[in-house]
Amino acid sequence: MSLRSVTTLMHAARPPVVLATLGRLLIGLGLLSAVPALASFLTDGAALGWRLLVAASLELATGLVLTRRRSAVDIQWNEALAVTGIAFLTAPLAMVWPLASGGIAPLDAWFEAVSGVTTTGLTTLRGLAERPADFLFLRAWMQWYGGLGIAVLTLALIMRHHASGRRLLETTGENLSHTSARDHARRVFIVYLSLTVVAVAGAWASGLAAFDALVHGLAAVATGGFAASDQNIAPLPPLSIATLTAISLLAAVSLPLYAGLRRRGPEALLAEPEVRALLIAVSITAASLAGLAMALDGMDWRQALADGLVLGVSAQTDTGFSSRDVAELSHAEQLVLMVSMTVGGCTGSTAGGIKLIRLLILIRLIQLALRRTATPERAVLAARIGGASIEPPMISGALQLLGLWALVVVLSWLVFLVHGEAPFASLFEVVSATANAGLSVGLTAPDLAPLLKLVLTADMLFGRVEILALLVLLYPPTWLARRRAIS
Repeated sequence: MSLRSVTTLMHAARPPVVLATLGRLLIGLGLLSAVPALASFLTDGAALGWRLLVAASLELATGLVLTRRRSAVDIQWNEALAVTGIAFLTAPLAMVWPLASGGIAPLDAWFEAVSGVTTTGLTTLRGLAERPADFLFLRAWMQWYGGLGIAVLTLALIMRHHASGRRLLETTGENLSHTSARDHARRVFIVYLSLTVVAVAGAWASGLAAFDALVHGLAAVATGGFAASDQNIAPLPPLSIATLTAISLLAAVSLPLYAGLRRRGPEALLAEPEVRALLIAVSITAASLAGLAMALDGMDWRQALADGLVLGVSAQTDTGFSSRDVAELSHAEQLVLMVSMTVGGCTGSTAGGIKLIRLLILIRLIQLALRRTATPERAVLAARIGGASIEPPMISGALQLLGLWALVVVLSWLVFLVHGEAPFASLFEVVSATANAGLSVGLTAPDLAPLLKLVLTADMLFGRVEILALLVLLYPPTWLARRRAIS
């Protein structure tokens, strides 16, 4: 089919549909913003509290106005992607003014908000231990609701149209073949809340003070990585570090799988190819880091294994917690971390990266290509993962994301190189931002050039919405082609 023929079949996004759906998301954001506002007033943080209250009120008012617009029962794919992209731009933008109440420059407030909502965990701030409690809670709270996904939270609470909800959830890679969008979102929401309770209670039981347990528990279940210290989680007790590491690993497993444990049993988790791949990947990463630490740094094997496991889980789940200064690691260890961050965790989890399922698809395609060299030309070979066939859309989607992901990383890295930054350190920061991992070799700092801060925030957003949603916003036919009628 020619490009002209394809163009004639395209339908532009319908502004009323986009705005009405976005209105529901803004109502959800307004309710979410009210929580840290209340927490701020309870801790006597009037400056931040009033700003959060204003932001929440504006989100709610705008959302209520937009939801009055005429909408459609169904929603197109480009409309769902556009709404997702706008939502992940609006959510951090609404937090810039409240964050700036702590004497932070607007650009750094934008960086912090994007890092929070995308669950990346990179920060340009220093002196975190001296920051007020309400400020630290706001950072953790942004990661918490960003971890589950604004769309899932909104669907679980207020969305009505199943067709619209299905499209929104599909932008995050969810599979709704056996349930409605709203029911699916509610189940995932309940799982997420349950994991959150376990995370906070576990962190508290490990010896942390109640507030520290809250902010670190929220960050762990969101695989976000914001900590209350410039040294990240290194100052915490070993048992607390182990607990947060375990929670991060649990959160990197597809959340819908937990909803089916009562019916299928715990052994069903290990039957999932992605879960097995996650455990294998963590083991390989941790062992590699421990071996390199002993060989290159002369570290005791017990300490090397402990640090390797913490960093291995942190990188593979893209949490960003670290018990060692990543800047002090050898280039070989940093390279292992980059590979692990890139791959990431399971689909349907809070982890970042390109997701393990796409790596499994790539491995199966390579295996299939090798097998074809030893079989007759007419032989029919099917690629499968866990007994399920790999359909052409899955292959094209995986290759499309891999290509776009690599392009974003290379172009961002070039900007850093042109700016005169160290090549290896620059690549590490770009990969960490795009994978929403948050580990840093120290390049992300208050004195980082403004342009490079903007590049990293763009990388974080591209990584969180898997690139396509933001590209759809910038693609002219999304808005200029002919439109379907609203039914």
